[in-house]
Amino acid sequence: MGLLSLTFIIAQCMLYSAYIAHCNYTVVKCPVINKTCVKDDNTTIKDGYDILCAPPNCSKWVCNVSQSAFLVYGCDYAAEDPYQWLPMLQTDCFYPKCCK
Repeated sequence: MGLLSLTFIIAQCMLYSAYIAHCNYTVVKCPVINKTCVKDDNTTIKDGYDILCAPPNCSKWVCNVSQSAFLVYGCDYAAEDPYQWLPMLQTDCFYPKCCK
């Protein structure tokens, strides 16, 4: 039983590491005020929430208060994004739809 449990734990760690490696993002430092990230245009976003950007900056900015930064996901990540599967009008051209 011990060897089986250890094998299962190792397999989970390997899968989790592969998933993390797939999620490429850029860290963009930002000021944090009252547990919200502040973007350059003074937009405030709560911790864990995101902003979907239209072209030419097609990206998703996720607030991470613990890092005092936004995690910025670009089009390489868009295929795995849950927003990809939401129905949108053709006139809505925000991340990840603008990656196509």
